Amino acid sequence: MHYCVSDIHGCYKEFIKLMDMIGFGEDDTLYVIGDVVDRGPEPVKLLYWMMKRPNVKTILGNHEYMMMKVLLPGLKEVDSVEAIEKTLTLDYIWDTNVWFFSDNGGKITADVFKQLKEYERQDLLDYVKNFSLYDSVTINDKTYVMVHTIDDSIKSLKDLKEKEITDLEAFLNSRPTFEGNWDQDDIFVIGHTPTWFLGKKDCTIYRNGNLVNIDCGCSMGGNLAAICLETGEEFYVPGNQ
Repeated sequence: MHYCVSDIHGCYKEFIKLMDMIGFGEDDTLYVIGDVVDRGPEPVKLLYWMMKRPNVKTILGNHEYMMMKVLLPGLKEVDSVEAIEKTLTLDYIWDTNVWFFSDNGGKITADVFKQLKEYERQDLLDYVKNFSLYDSVTINDKTYVMVHTIDDSIKSLKDLKEKEITDLEAFLNSRPTFEGNWDQDDIFVIGHTPTWFLGKKDCTIYRNGNLVNIDCGCSMGGNLAAICLETGEEFYVPGNQ
């Protein structure tokens, strides 16, 4: 079976409960549609769990992007005034402040990374660097596209392949018009926007035509959700309260 989950945000215990619930095994495929890190308490345990399983397909989210902007330069050897000036730019300080001190929750991830050995940090960042922007699969003659988020210019896998993304950060923070017309052929499975903002007060999966949003706000007291692409079945584990 093929399953999708998104916006886990460090909620490792809830994630393991969800995997037990669906009976995830070696013959299954799991698409993790971005935002594994930040906010929740155990982002590194999540990354290690995913790294060990070749049947886990990883999609880049805006929180992974923020993490890489801060932690990759932080691995450099800063052994001179010139090196410090090149690393600690105003842009770098701004990126760190945005990641740490807003509701993005990056300080939680950074504090866990501090406890790792240097080679462990490098291994994890190398893993995250290889996250895909999107993935797709055809099941029962239906094409499913897994991507963290989209904008209104994307209505098909072809549109996504042909889109010239000049600002990756802006793209990863974009949002579609959810109440618009999404009756296109390809089925988009996304995250990024907690579904209670879309009227789902019970924090369940949002569907409008062939647009499916599975970010059910786990780290904010909602649910961690998964969906099976073969059956459409939905699975929920309550998140942090």
